[in-house]
Amino acid sequence: MRYRWKTAARVAFLVLPALACTPSPLLSQPSWIHPRRAVVAWDAAATGEDSLDQLSLEAVFVSMGFRTERIHPAQCEGAMRDSNTICIIPHAAAVRRTRNASRSLLAALEGGGVLVTDGVSPLSQMLGVLPGTPVHVEEITDHLRPEVKIRWPAKEIVPWIAGFPKTGATVVYSDKMRNHPLAVIMTRGRGRCLYIAPLVDPATGRGYVRFATLPWVIAEGMRCRPPFSRRAADAYFDPGYRAGVPAESLARMWRSWGIRGIHAAAWYASGNPPYDYAGLVEALHRNGILAYAWLEWPYVGKAFWDRYPLWRQKNALLQDAHLDFLYLMDLQNPECMAEALKELKVLLALDWDGVDVAEFTLTGAGREALEGPAMPEFFTGFTEFGRHEFWKETGFDPTELFDPRSRHYWKADSSALKSFYRYRTGVNYAAERTIFSELRKADREKSGAEELMLTIVDNTQHPEFDDLLGFNMNETVAITKQFDLRLNVEDPYTEWSRPPERYTAMGGYYRRLLGGRPFMIDVNVVPLEEDRKNRFSTELPAGTEFLQLWRYASGGTDRVCFYSESSIYEKDWLLLPFAMAGGESVTADRGAVTVDGPNTVTLSAEPGDWRVRMDGQPWPARGESEIIVPAGKHVIRIIGGQDVEGIRLLSITGELSGARWSGDSLSVDYHSVGRCALGFDTVPGRMTLDEKPAMLRLYRTGRTGRTDPSGTGCVVIAPPGSHRCVVSRH
Repeated sequence: MRYRWKTAARVAFLVLPALACTPSPLLSQPSWIHPRRAVVAWDAAATGEDSLDQLSLEAVFVSMGFRTERIHPAQCEGAMRDSNTICIIPHAAAVRRTRNASRSLLAALEGGGVLVTDGVSPLSQMLGVLPGTPVHVEEITDHLRPEVKIRWPAKEIVPWIAGFPKTGATVVYSDKMRNHPLAVIMTRGRGRCLYIAPLVDPATGRGYVRFATLPWVIAEGMRCRPPFSRRAADAYFDPGYRAGVPAESLARMWRSWGIRGIHAAAWYASGNPPYDYAGLVEALHRNGILAYAWLEWPYVGKAFWDRYPLWRQKNALLQDAHLDFLYLMDLQNPECMAEALKELKVLLALDWDGVDVAEFTLTGAGREALEGPAMPEFFTGFTEFGRHEFWKETGFDPTELFDPRSRHYWKADSSALKSFYRYRTGVNYAAERTIFSELRKADREKSGAEELMLTIVDNTQHPEFDDLLGFNMNETVAITKQFDLRLNVEDPYTEWSRPPERYTAMGGYYRRLLGGRPFMIDVNVVPLEEDRKNRFSTELPAGTEFLQLWRYASGGTDRVCFYSESSIYEKDWLLLPFAMAGGESVTADRGAVTVDGPNTVTLSAEPGDWRVRMDGQPWPARGESEIIVPAGKHVIRIIGGQDVEGIRLLSITGELSGARWSGDSLSVDYHSVGRCALGFDTVPGRMTLDEKPAMLRLYRTGRTGRTDPSGTGCVVIAPPGSHRCVVSRH
């Protein structure tokens, strides 16, 4: 359903491979502030634009992963004195402050506080900002993210910054036409302030209509981000968008983006030259990322299409079915299916962690397929094999549906068209059962641990998709149960230009439908300038909107998969790990940090020689500057001195339940629906799984660890489920 834009998007994204080798400011600057919370001065009496604006500022910080709290405006001075707090004073509260109250607030700011405020107010005047006469603004420049084109949905009249203290100040947004500053970061003593002259978003309360990229300004410009991060996203990867970029460079980049699983397009296996999937899988595993083979059948690959012209799918005009980049094959034909499975088996001999059969339907699942018989060039299912089988079932050739002289002409005989729709649906599910039967068989011959996925287009808002794409939900659910599949639900293109909250209803529906079975949500992030015009400020979701896509999609399920790793802005990827850890609470008291949350997360710490105590016990799940914290409530203490010389757990793709040292061994308890990648700072000499010797697949990383005299670490690929993995040096 995504490929309507694939060819056009390829040109736009060709610039992205260079990013794999260019360090981002977010990664290259070590000096970070780690505020534990963000407080919003809340005016309960605010109405209209002011009410929506304070909701919007709150939404920006929530989307970034901050724990936010609404406080009375009179509490701002106290909050500002806490260096672990960002104080947000929207216009509604700022405009009510007296000069004396603003003066005391500035004193707290100069002592080291962090302040964000918007709109013209007594507070902005005390900050030394001179407002300019409001002007029409249509397009703005983000000086920290110039790659993002930001055009406001409506040409609005807003104030600008005519003057501000120049020392220690940086303009971050300006009016593109006049170059008038719209937002500036200023230093005041030991504190910093972000001032935005217009209201951030007085129209929606979502926070991204005017300044969609504000999270990066806060993270990079203000040097503020939450203390927790998480690696939990899956992403689709098409090697055609990353030509010439080494797999190792890609894997390292994806790891920094918080990606836990890559779904790699598998249709280049027989290309000229073929893509190096073996190198990709190894690079992914070496970086602690799971690898899934992504099939888009009946598009098996261009090389397969060229090699077997007699097996090509046909449209209603009896022409070869070529939809955008999809060269469709006739998998209804047993010979074609057998050959495709034979070639696939060679590819799957690699150490994949699973297979994603995406959008499978003989219609090709393209946007044009939804036009039905009105566009016969995109209406498929007319191969000689299929026509003959349909004739045996119904007594007429389906080509008669497009003959105006026939009594079965589709405009005159709706029952005949319905018969063809039912036939295509049966063909689709018969083919799916064949494919998953063979995939399960191949998996049993290997390890029996691979995760099989079926990606479908959600039809809850569009029941007409059943006929046009050839599926029904009851049959789909039956197949997921029969073959123990993970369902991955993709919303149709008609929904992509709706606000992120759309995923709340989708998640709720599939939780009820599947009765607790795990599933995924597939989020498409692609350029849709025309569809988004007059409603959004960017041509594809960016900044706050992108982070909210994660928030709302992940609220309905435990996993989210993005299309695609190359279409999403790099700086949004770099912010996502913090957004994915949202929901954790943290408090500090007398040298201890109490963490409470629903997921395994990573807590940032300053590099150096120190020891960690988790709930009073030595804690081995940590790197040089980060601590892995399991779900639940835990008390962490960081104390000086070198740690015990034991093996350390550096990363995990599943949920960590516990970790402890015993002699020269490290015991790790984990839970994972699919395989689990465990990163260690030492290559173990012996491994057991649930107290039994285990020969688990191991990938050396070359990562230096103080407990490893050879300077080499590793990633171990462990089986799904709940297990105890024990690694020992000898």
